[in-house]
Amino acid sequence: MKKKKETIQVVKETFDDVLIPEELKGLSTAAVQQKTAEGQVNQIEENLLKSDKEIIKENTLNIFNLLNLVLAILVLLVGSPKNTLFFGVVIINTLIGIIQELRAKHTIDKLSVLAKTKAVVLRDGQLQQIDQEEIVLSDILYLRNGDQVPVDGKLISGAGIEVDESLLTGESDRVQKKEHDELYSGSFVTAGEGFYQGTAVGKDNFAEQLTSEAKTKKTGNSELTKVLDRMIAVLTIIIIPVGLGLFYSQYQTSSSIKQAVLGTVAALVSMIPEGLMLLTSVAFAVGAANLARKKVLVQALPSIETLARVDVICLDKTGTITDGTLKFEEALLENLSETRLNTIMGALMYQLKDQNATAKALRNAFPLIEDWSVETVVPFSSARKWSGVSFKAEGNFAVGAPEFIFHERPEELETKIRPYLEAGQRVLTLVEYPTILTEEMAAEPTLLAILIISDNLRENARATFGYFAKQDVQLKVISGDHPLTVSKIAQKAGIKDAETFVDMSSLKEPIDYSQLVEHTTVFGRVTPKQKQLLIQALKKQHTVCMTGDGVNDVLALREADIGVAMANGSSAARAAADVILLDSDFARMQNVLNEGRRVINNIERVASMYLVKTIYSLILAVIFMFIANPYPFEPVQLTPINALTVGIPSFFLALKPSYERIKGDFLNNILRVSLPGALTVVGAVMIIQLADVLFDLDFIASSTMSVFLTGCVGLLVLYKVSFPLDKKKIALIAVLSSAYFSCYLFFREFFDFDKLWNRNLFFVIPLTIGIYWLFKGLTIVMDKIVSWRIQWQKKRQAKKNPTSRVI
Repeated sequence: MKKKKETIQVVKETFDDVLIPEELKGLSTAAVQQKTAEGQVNQIEENLLKSDKEIIKENTLNIFNLLNLVLAILVLLVGSPKNTLFFGVVIINTLIGIIQELRAKHTIDKLSVLAKTKAVVLRDGQLQQIDQEEIVLSDILYLRNGDQVPVDGKLISGAGIEVDESLLTGESDRVQKKEHDELYSGSFVTAGEGFYQGTAVGKDNFAEQLTSEAKTKKTGNSELTKVLDRMIAVLTIIIIPVGLGLFYSQYQTSSSIKQAVLGTVAALVSMIPEGLMLLTSVAFAVGAANLARKKVLVQALPSIETLARVDVICLDKTGTITDGTLKFEEALLENLSETRLNTIMGALMYQLKDQNATAKALRNAFPLIEDWSVETVVPFSSARKWSGVSFKAEGNFAVGAPEFIFHERPEELETKIRPYLEAGQRVLTLVEYPTILTEEMAAEPTLLAILIISDNLRENARATFGYFAKQDVQLKVISGDHPLTVSKIAQKAGIKDAETFVDMSSLKEPIDYSQLVEHTTVFGRVTPKQKQLLIQALKKQHTVCMTGDGVNDVLALREADIGVAMANGSSAARAAADVILLDSDFARMQNVLNEGRRVINNIERVASMYLVKTIYSLILAVIFMFIANPYPFEPVQLTPINALTVGIPSFFLALKPSYERIKGDFLNNILRVSLPGALTVVGAVMIIQLADVLFDLDFIASSTMSVFLTGCVGLLVLYKVSFPLDKKKIALIAVLSSAYFSCYLFFREFFDFDKLWNRNLFFVIPLTIGIYWLFKGLTIVMDKIVSWRIQWQKKRQAKKNPTSRVI
């Protein structure tokens, strides 16, 4: 078990190469213990997942359960205890839902520990990695490129630290920090390294809410949540006046309080879709738990809906197409010897503390040189794409992308590096400047050497990208590397249209991003701000997922509909993401897409079933407010319908595999089935009412036939929403149908049913055949209406925005 845990845990790093200023010792163990005891610790309550108490409370103490309880009490008061059977079903469903959701939540809790953001603190003179919640007031913390600032504090020692405070200000400009400058929690380091002392922890932080907000709980655009919330709001408003109106009408018709109460309760019980709300919550929780078992952590449950609708995935080359490991291949020497190259690179890599994959590959290739005296260090940043050091006696050297180092690249250089770019390799240049290095160098450098670095293609890359192509999911590669290199590697990985690429550094503002994203697959030399603008453009027409692992991906991760981060990436990227891949394997995105689709497809099926009874109950309640007939159902008679055609099958269907692409919008999809089903029930009941008048049927006969036909429609709806059928679904429908018909054969008296094998059979047989054709005909009509509505929406949207489309 321990070995399995190590394969997915964020790797704990060693900090032997970090130079700790002599005057810094950090807090002692005793001081940390004392501050923890005094409550001066960085513990902030997490609100991303509901607590056990909240789950139990939300599933039990809600308006629909309260209404069901009131209705059950009313039935008991009129002396009909068996008609309270519906409340027993409510209790059982609620318990099942609580158990399922708690199990799912505990599974997620166990694995979310693995993705907790770490902090590096100096204690007892030693650097150690701890959870952010263990930081205490006055702790000295170590930061470097890619780290998110965990608590507010003051910089006490730092080399070239640049900070992006966009999570605080909305501006992505990098801010230079000097000693004694303030650092704020929620910002992240884009260059350099340093030590700072925490001046606030927990709720005292300037931006204590930013960490959770940065995890982008994007529930505002949740179509499913909006529809269900709207449904609850409408039902809450109309259910009481409709209930009172029906009660008054039924009492006037029958002059019996008991009959009026039973009829009204029967109508209201079917009108309440309490199981739908329960199953939606359970389906989300179980979906997140399934993903957690597959090493994918969903940080906000409603994100699963957005995952299901993703049709464009934007990804970086490093860590996604390639496995993130780089290897130095060779150096093309220009104006120096191999010995001099080794010396310069060794000195550079000793002084530059960058921890990206390129720096690690170069550090492994060249023996470190410690004895060169340093004047200035310019650390790497994703915007600058180079780093360098000015040495007092040896010169001013920089290493980085040639496009960003040279203002005008020599034609000879282009000729030399092109074959390597076409082979999908990275190209860096080592140069010497005539003056001391600054962030913006105006002088042209002297080329010393061309450094060739190779990427390692992920073993499962081709299979993963091929899967997404089959699922109609577009792939866009957005990278800071040379576009030709990225394009060639993307082609090797089998990404469709990867030969269409653009060098973003060569484009002049203003850029038509909307046009650009439609006709381009690979974007190279992209700045963090450009990544964000590309995502913005794609979002106008698509549901966009952005994957990333670096600090340069943070803006795009927050901008995307869904941000996916690698667990071994920067803490800033993990904090900005909705989903974390715990084993940093992009192939897990197949699981992510499938689970999202499964949850939404199944919720649509279940919602269609629940909405049938809600709609027909509402329509019949209004009709029977105005006709002098008793309401045809009693609560106990509806129990077989609610349990066998909706309740039990919905729990099975809500958790079944279903990976078809999401098409259309949620409301249209559920109305395609639920409205024809509801109208079929209303039609059947009204025909029975007409037969009651024409053939003088007694109430128990007309009621039994109404209930029987309603259940048959429920089984038809179940059959319809179960497509595509498999052996398990067929067996489920067969068992439930048998159980339903057995209620009329063996439990007739308990449910107050009349015999069906007397003259009622002459009505039941033709009507059963008739409702099948009526349901089928109404479904065809509804499909045409929905299709027409979608086409109308497309035309309307096309007029507003000629480049947009409705999916």
